[in-house]
Amino acid sequence: MLSIAFVPSATLVLVALFIGGFLIHQAVQTRNVAESGAVTMTEASRGISVLQRDRSAALKEPGSRSATYTAYADSIDTSLSSLRDIARAAPDAEVGYQQTLAVELLAVVEGMDRSDSLAAAGIDDEGRRDYAATVGAYRSRLDAVAGKLTESSRQVYRDLIGSEDWSRFGAVETALSAATPPPVTQDAWRAAAAAVGRSLGVLATRQIEYSAQLAVDAGRRVLSGALAAATAICLLAGLVMAVVMLIARRLPVPIIRCPSRLETVSPRIHLRRPIEPADVRRMQAVLEGIRRL
Repeated sequence: MLSIAFVPSATLVLVALFIGGFLIHQAVQTRNVAESGAVTMTEASRGISVLQRDRSAALKEPGSRSATYTAYADSIDTSLSSLRDIARAAPDAEVGYQQTLAVELLAVVEGMDRSDSLAAAGIDDEGRRDYAATVGAYRSRLDAVAGKLTESSRQVYRDLIGSEDWSRFGAVETALSAATPPPVTQDAWRAAAAAVGRSLGVLATRQIEYSAQLAVDAGRRVLSGALAAATAICLLAGLVMAVVMLIARRLPVPIIRCPSRLETVSPRIHLRRPIEPADVRRMQAVLEGIRRL
């Protein structure tokens, strides 16, 4: 009975081990995706900052500013698009939401820097329309995202829009969009632009770090849950196997004999007493009478 019970019990344990291993493998992959997405987003934001500095310097050089502007804009837009793909593939809904907000803030930073680099290099009538559209787009995006940020980030936003640098920089953007002289000096404008750029960069950085921490924590929670589930499944399978083996050990073992080894019992007639000669003679007389009839 032990051997009969061992096979299904061992099979159950093997299946439990396979399921547990599969759960852990999937959880490890999920954690790795979450952590790599967070690292990629951080590195991409740094790469975008480098491209923005290079663009600002390149637009001041003689040559085709339109081609230079378009080339850098396309490269940065490609990076932002890849970051949006990472946010959509996030292992957790909250992580994906916070990463999407981080990408939107990076787009705000890019919009501000894109328009400011154009303005610093000098705007002609042809580029003024693009400049005004870019300014309006990044400011609208910032207003839409601000209410979805964490409380500490919202405070940074409130400090920014309530600052003198924000007002001064906005006045310059309005003047340049309308083709009127800026209301402040060149030095004051550039100082305000630098301050606004730093504040927006802080917002984006804080959101990226927050979403990265969420992604790492979510990946670890998934792995911890998989380890707990795999352990529970394996323990349950082991307990079932132990119970089955214990019951099989206590069951009686039936004895089955081979038919070829069974002893052949010859039928015997058991008589009450020995047959006497008189009995034989009486039987013969009875038989003789029967023949005569």
